[in-house]
Parts: sequence; C-alpha cells; structure tokens
Amino acid sequence: MAKSTREITAMEVRATEKNRIRYSTNHVTQLPPGTITEFDWKDYCPLGFRLVQELEGIEHDDYVHSICTDETLQKLSSEKIGKVFHISNDNRFLIKILRKSEIKVTLEMLPGYYSHINKYRSSLFTRIYGVHALKPVGGVKTYFAVMSNMLHSMVFMNKLYDLKGSPKGRTNKKIEVRNTTVLKDIDLDFCFYVDPLARQRIIKQTKLDCELLEEEGIMDYSLLVGLQAQESCPGSLHGLNPVYGSFTPPCSFKSDSTKSIKTALNSPDRSFVTMNPFSPDRDSVESEKPKSIQSVASNSTSSKTNQINSKSILAATLNDLFHNSSSINFGMKIPARARRVTRETGEEEWYDVLLYIGIVDTFQDYGMKKRIEHCYKSIQHNSNSISTVHPKIYSSRFQDFVSNIFLPHGDDRSL
Repeated sequence: MAKSTREITAMEVRATEKNRIRYSTNHVTQLPPGTITEFDWKDYCPLGFRLVQELEGIEHDDYVHSICTDETLQKLSSEKIGKVFHISNDNRFLIKILRKSEIKVTLEMLPGYYSHINKYRSSLFTRIYGVHALKPVGGVKTYFAVMSNMLHSMVFMNKLYDLKGSPKGRTNKKIEVRNTTVLKDIDLDFCFYVDPLARQRIIKQTKLDCELLEEEGIMDYSLLVGLQAQESCPGSLHGLNPVYGSFTPPCSFKSDSTKSIKTALNSPDRSFVTMNPFSPDRDSVESEKPKSIQSVASNSTSSKTNQINSKSILAATLNDLFHNSSSINFGMKIPARARRVTRETGEEEWYDVLLYIGIVDTFQDYGMKKRIEHCYKSIQHNSNSISTVHPKIYSSRFQDFVSNIFLPHGDDRSL
C-alpha cells in the first residue's frame, strides 16, 4: 500500500457515529426469554481509523463483519475491564476492553500514530484499527479497541512474554491467550541472539516508536514476545527442546544454508526468511561448516570465497528485509537462537526459535493517577525501577531493555 499524504484532523478525532445493532435471528431464538438482544454501537473517529484500515489493506466491510458477530457481542457485553484480549472468530483481530480514559488517550494520539505508521511501515506497533463502545439497551457501556492479531491460531507459541523492562510488580495477574500463559519480566530467563542486521533494525525501530510514545506522553506499554520453537516436539520447557546444553558445545548448524538463502530470496513473504540457525560462538561455528557449504566449496578454487559469497547473499537479503520501508510484517518470524540459563543449576540451554515481537498496550498516559501511583511505589522501590515512571524515563529504560535481550550472534555476554 502506497504511503498517504492525508492527515487526521482534530475535527475528525472528535467525530463519532452511532448505530443500533442486534443479535442475528438464529441466535435470538436460542436465548432465554427476556435476554437483551439489541445494542447501541458507537464508533470513535470513524474516518481516522478508516485511514488506518486502508493503510494496512483492511477492507472496512470485512472489518465490521469480523467484529460484529453474535459471539463477540455477547463476550463484550458481559466481560469486565482487564479481561485482556478477545479474538475475533476469523482470528484476524484482537479485541481489548479499555477504560474510557484509555479511549481518550488513544484518540488524542491517533493523528501522530497514523502519521508514524504511514512514514515507518515497519513500525513494531500493534496496529489499532478502531475504538468503539457497546451498550446493551438499558445496560452498561463497554469500551474496546480492535487491533492486529499477532497471536494467530495458525502460529503456536511455545512461550509468550509481556515485557515492560522492569520486574517490579510484574508477577501478579497471569493471563492466558489460546491456552498459553502470558509471562512477565520476572519470568524471563532468555536472551536472544539474532543476526546483527536484524538486531540493528529492531533497536532502530524501537527507538523511532518510543520517540513517538514519549512525544505523546505515553508510558506503561509492553513488548510482546512470542517464541515458536523450530523442529519442536514434546520435551522440556513446554515443547522447546535444547539444541545443545552447556556440556555440548555449539559446533554445527542444523539447516542447509544454500536452501535457506534460496528460500529467503524466492519467498513472496519477505518476512518469512528461513535462515540457518546460528551459534553465538563464532569460533565453534567456523570449526564445522554445514555439509551444503562444504560441497559447494569443493567445487570452487577457494572455500573461503564461497563462504564470503554466501554470507554476502544472505546479508543482502537481510538488508532488504530489515531496511525496506514497506515491510509491514517486520517483527514476525525473526530467526534466533534463544539462550536460557536454568535458575536451579545455572546450566545453559540453547533453542532454535522464531520470534514474534510487537509493541502493545499504548493506551496509558502519565496522568494524575499514574503520578500518584509513581509517588506511592517510589516509597517502596527505587523510583527508576518501577513501571510507573515519566514517559521519557520509561522510553529510555524500554530501549535499553530491548538492546539487552536481543544480542548479535557472536556476543557471549552473560544474562
């Protein structure tokens, strides 16, 4: 989708649309007598969010059809704030119940948010496609946002983390999404070794996204990190199986490099780069090359030349992937090696994984309530270690956190 020069105006931000909707006839016949079947539906900034939908290739009619189902209406009208996520029946959208104050923050941020994702198409922000209110006739109004779904049912997440960069107060209220517990900062015992180009792009895009949030006065957002094990089978760590442990040195790749490069170059979905797993120990990697590389080298005058050429092709592919401004799937399917130090024994384990990352929960500003919370928590903990801090401090700490958990392969620093 080409970039738009359109901007969202203040008048459009204030605009709303109201409609009366009801359950389908088939659903109504299955409900107990006296059940409320009609709802008042309110769209906030409909033209503004329509622009976001168009930018992301979402047909508005499909969007309405996905979120206005009987099941969604029933869930939204019966749940409380903080029920985290509902997922639309077609798995396309995540629906989160919000407070009215969070709706206000989202609307105030919308013009800058739209300009940002229009300019930086590889933004890590989870896309927000609409904010709405639903009220059963005679009932209580529920506010909610509709977002892109990075937790699609076709993708099984072995681990799922909601990370803020601060462990303080991050152990309570564990939730589940698709039978996977969403873990917090205190549970994180991984760091992730990725290609240097991938790391550079992650850190750069995180900085750009955080600059917008800082400018808009937003804090308390999270990095959602999903781990999908490659070649996983039932075993340790909920289906993640170590590639090697601390007593088995990393000495070989597990994938065919030539095939991986070919896949990356020919794949229509440039976000799906099936790279060979790599070890953070360069010397160990050099000690034993993949068989496919050895066979290519045997037919050339210099194995080193072939290795350089292979790396150049892969580097060019990654450069196109991570620096292409139109890459809206950036953050999805990033190949990595996950390093885990078991807390009980201190032993290391390594896992081949695909990472799914995105910045979520950009609904909270540093208003009076959060300022009071900051003062209260500062009495109990170091003021810079708690999650409730000024947006500038939050942004800086969040960026440092991201740079510390995503490391370039070849870096063997400790957890």
